[in-house]
Amino acid sequence: MVVACAGRTIAIREAERDMTLHALLAVQMDARVPLSCETVRRDALHQLRIPACGLLVTKVREASFLLRFERPEQRNAALRGGPLMAGHTKLHVMPWSRQYRASGSKLKYRVRVCTEGVPAHAAQVETVVQLFPSSSFIGKIDTEVETEDEKACLCIWVWAVDPDAIAKEGVLRMEEPVEFSEEELSELRNEAARMLDYKVLLHLDRVVDYTSSQSSPSWKSYASVSSGIPDETVEDEWPVKRKFSWQLGVKDGQHVPWRISVHGRLGERRRDRSPSDDGNGGRRQVPPASWHGITRFRGRGDGAGSSRQGGQGAHHAGGGLAPASRS
Repeated sequence: MVVACAGRTIAIREAERDMTLHALLAVQMDARVPLSCETVRRDALHQLRIPACGLLVTKVREASFLLRFERPEQRNAALRGGPLMAGHTKLHVMPWSRQYRASGSKLKYRVRVCTEGVPAHAAQVETVVQLFPSSSFIGKIDTEVETEDEKACLCIWVWAVDPDAIAKEGVLRMEEPVEFSEEELSELRNEAARMLDYKVLLHLDRVVDYTSSQSSPSWKSYASVSSGIPDETVEDEWPVKRKFSWQLGVKDGQHVPWRISVHGRLGERRRDRSPSDDGNGGRRQVPPASWHGITRFRGRGDGAGSSRQGGQGAHHAGGGLAPASRS
């Protein structure tokens, strides 16, 4: 089963207002009687005495119909008139509501994510929403940035079921413009879609926890860096706020790699400055470290931690320590 979340956008608000002014729900009193949309429309037009262009009927579910009127006064008159006759049964009419056939739920985590690598022309909600789980939705783009690293990112507030479900890295593919010659303008496009791939890092910056228990947050474990005992200042605050440490160019959960010398990056042979005792009367050349040795050295850092914080403790927004991990 797919769970998809959508924010309350301006377009959705306008569509809801339009439906409230122009639409009614009609439910059959006897669901055993077969009814078509055309039958409901024909009989409703006859009883309400409105022109044919004034009413559109669609089926919502079995024995339930949506009546959409051209003008609000037509809708209001139909609502005041009571039940409508359609076929061999009656239709109970009631105001349309967005809550019809819906149940309530909550997203209890508000997460600030700094996305690194999004091109400037794609820095908009409609584009970057594809990088996040369908069980979350973007609240807004945060234009209040504090650090130089944040200025290099697109910072977004996201509502989520689980902050750990947000990926740490991804690829944003943008369609390339289609170029046609004068001879091809009238022809149908017949080629593969060309894309540009942008590697993106998603840095978890802050989490605001709205879980029901105000004394103990439910998202992962958090503890003092030194003692492993939860900080009392975190327990007393609700909603619980956590701030995470991250670094530009480094995937969350990975340690910053040791810097390799210029000679090592260029592959140049190093000079041995020790006294020459090989009997050749000259300085001895020592080959650079083997690739096996380098990978063994790096392996110690890559597996050392799986924290989203890059090995550093998360700092509570109020000054207390409240580290959290994300594997």
